Amino acid sequence: MKVVIAGLGAMGASLALALRNSVPDLTIAGYDMPDVASLALNKGIIDEIIMWPTGCRDSAVVFLATPIDVIKQQLSDLNGIVGKNVIVSDVGSTKGELAGHARSIAFSGRYVGGHPMTGAEKSGLAASNPLMYENAVYILAPTNETPRAHYQTLVDLLEKIKARVFIIDPESHDKVLAYISHLPQMIATALVNTVGKRNSASFPCFPLAAGGFRDLTRIASSSSDMWQPIADSNRKNILKAIDDFIKQLQLSKNALADLSDDFNSAKAYRSNIPVQGKGFLSPLSDILVYVNDEKGVVAKIAGALSDKNIDIRDIELLKIREKEGGVFRLSFDSKNRAMDAIKILDSINYKAFLKE
Repeated sequence: MKVVIAGLGAMGASLALALRNSVPDLTIAGYDMPDVASLALNKGIIDEIIMWPTGCRDSAVVFLATPIDVIKQQLSDLNGIVGKNVIVSDVGSTKGELAGHARSIAFSGRYVGGHPMTGAEKSGLAASNPLMYENAVYILAPTNETPRAHYQTLVDLLEKIKARVFIIDPESHDKVLAYISHLPQMIATALVNTVGKRNSASFPCFPLAAGGFRDLTRIASSSSDMWQPIADSNRKNILKAIDDFIKQLQLSKNALADLSDDFNSAKAYRSNIPVQGKGFLSPLSDILVYVNDEKGVVAKIAGALSDKNIDIRDIELLKIREKEGGVFRLSFDSKNRAMDAIKILDSINYKAFLKE
């Protein structure tokens, strides 16, 4: 089975590595600038370099890991080259425009839009990471008329790299992502600019900025080169999300005298994250592990679980109390696996509880 990945930057190369580790009998072909493709071949990230677009004709799946405007051109390049037996997907951040383009050219392959909710702080082949997609939500956005059988091969591949597949139609994807991805980027950027304009020696905002500010504004370092095509492609939905947020800010401004309703409703809404919705997304089962402040804690926990073939799907340090310890959240693919982990950790004197 042959898979082609066009675009061997951080996203494409990471996908190639993930497939290499999880589906060893797969032939992974790549396409990029000659120097990038040659480097990927020399590093064993791909098995072969193809001629574009004819080298995709005999593939089972083609991933387009390039910017949105390039994806549109690549779909046009592939039109008439690939047949209905070839699934063509992408990793773009918006889906409606691409689905519309595929319809407008009567695309000859089976186009199924994709959007992995993951990424890297840096770009390029050197930033590739075989674990980038593990436990990440990977959105697939077929049209409502596309039978699941037409993209089941794609679903199977993504599940083998431990991605969590979620199905949604292209238009709904863009509306939802405007609120949960594109709006947060605009908010973080605006917040940093607001504070940055006030920051000075006599008004030292940044020197005093603590963890909460840094957490809220981490994505403000994103590149406009990456975000401008997203804004252009999803402008209408992003404007609607910004308008709704401005209205909510005004409500919060008016509620300063009594914050209880505002804060209580936010707390209630946030308790619903993550929500299991229509599609294939299955929530993980979490446990909380209380640990002392000592060297090698993570290694001891991971080692004990690994010895019993318990796979940790996600790990997060929730709290740290210097010289005292903290709390880790460990996630597993089922409640039974989480309960097994609790027993194993209890046997090595680590207190763990199921997170309800």
